[in-house]
Amino acid sequence: MNETPITIPPLTRVPTGIPGLDSLIAGGFVKNSVVLVQGDTGTTKTLFCLQYLYHGIVDHDEPGIFISFSESESAIFQHAKLFGWNIDKLIDEKKFAVIRYAPHEVANVIGEGGGSIRDTIEYLGAKRLVIDSLTAYALFFQSKYKATESILDLFEMLRKWNTTSLVTAEVSIDMNRHKENNLGFLTDGIINLYHTRVETDAVRAIEIVKMRDTSHDEKINTLVIDNDGLHVSPAGDISEKIEKLDKSRKKK
Repeated sequence: MNETPITIPPLTRVPTGIPGLDSLIAGGFVKNSVVLVQGDTGTTKTLFCLQYLYHGIVDHDEPGIFISFSESESAIFQHAKLFGWNIDKLIDEKKFAVIRYAPHEVANVIGEGGGSIRDTIEYLGAKRLVIDSLTAYALFFQSKYKATESILDLFEMLRKWNTTSLVTAEVSIDMNRHKENNLGFLTDGIINLYHTRVETDAVRAIEIVKMRDTSHDEKINTLVIDNDGLHVSPAGDISEKIEKLDKSRKKK
């Protein structure tokens, strides 16, 4: 008796809006996944996420929501204006929303099954969502266990809402010694952003640490800011230079 072979449908990919990045992650983020974008202060986490939302709307007609626990709406608008992104127009067209919450308000929203976040997703028909940042949210809880439990509930809600989501965390990471933090195992992907000094140059860099169901690049590549926003340099692998620098430091 012949058995019918099991066919697995190809995964749908969501373009990142960051030139040079999609080719490193098999064409984009897996649809409806939750990806952690982490790095120290000043590593362009907010800009990275805002660019993901903006280009999702203007290039792919995928409405987006930016949920902030720290930055004000005016600060987010200012980031966008630096690169000519007309966020006000997208809000008027009901394709973009900025929501600012205190951490305890989000905890209440989760307890209510989504509340105002769910309503905004349904109102806009949002396909992309950003939460900035989980670090600020986790500080609200008295224990790491409670924080992790609540964040896990939040991620489960995001997946039920069929949004492809980026969440940020402020973490100090050593390029040569980093390890997955307690938030990383809850997510479908991890992207590390760096702003460091290599020899005499200040360098921004990006590394894909984890991306489920994806054959991804494992090098550390240069991340560049120009007039249009962020892009990954196609010849920007600096892994070898960093490795040599680390070895020279160890000898000292």
